[in-house]
Amino acid sequence: MKTLISKHFKLLLVIAILLNILYIFIFQPACPWKKNFNIECAGCGLTRMFISLYKLDIYQAFRYNPLMFCLLVIFIIYGLYILICKIIHKKYYKIKEKEMWIILVLVILFMILRNIPGLEYLKPTVVR
Repeated sequence: MKTLISKHFKLLLVIAILLNILYIFIFQPACPWKKNFNIECAGCGLTRMFISLYKLDIYQAFRYNPLMFCLLVIFIIYGLYILICKIIHKKYYKIKEKEMWIILVLVILFMILRNIPGLEYLKPTVVR
């Protein structure tokens, strides 16, 4: 019974994520951090980054959000690693809680740094 619930939960989670992505691509809502506090959050430029990736404009995608671009590359490589390991060995390296905390600290640090005067190059930048 537990596996049936977890399978349905995973399916609902995937559907919710896909619907959220679709909503963002269609309506492109304003960032609440930028709108309310006039600061760039760690995710500012993320929608434009994905649109640039869709258009295969890699450099522009990187300029919109360098941290999330690098994390996306790392997660894609990790996803391929899991897929290959599941097919070949049935075992794979699981991300530990400590590593998730490191990623969270990096995201928060990136958010702080991109709002410091003199580090404007970390803000979403249009190059073309």
